[in-house]
Amino acid sequence: MKNKSRILVIFLVIVIVVVAFLSIFLYNKEHRVEEIKQEAKELVKESAGIDEFKNKLEESEIEIDEETENTECELIGASEGYTYKIDEQEFQVYRFDFNKSDEITVTNLKMAQEEGKIILPSFNNIEIKVVYNKGLILINNEDSEDWDLILEAFNKI
Repeated sequence: MKNKSRILVIFLVIVIVVVAFLSIFLYNKEHRVEEIKQEAKELVKESAGIDEFKNKLEESEIEIDEETENTECELIGASEGYTYKIDEQEFQVYRFDFNKSDEITVTNLKMAQEEGKIILPSFNNIEIKVVYNKGLILINNEDSEDWDLILEAFNKI
């Protein structure tokens, strides 16, 4: 009978230790998610929509030949993205949602603002040059003849 009591006590102690460990782990994980979410909100002081960029292109009399919605936005942590074809050149613009709490969103927002680039973690962390403005990024395409006009429209948002 004493053996069963000891086993039961040891079992209860192990269960209590495991529950305590899991509680601390889950608390820290949830706390980290809230920190990341807060950091994203602090990074995006002002927010603009992709439609505002499109309107600025049109106001600048830049003709969009084709507009395609990008479905791979999650690869960079963006919530929305479009590719615009202008004079046979493609330009991509993405919008970040500062309410997202995933690490790639915050990392790319911070890198875009501070270093003018983002990373693609699913492609060996390849770096891409971008321009940041109000929660939007424009993929850098300096080789295009229209780049200066497009960049000017992007910065007017």
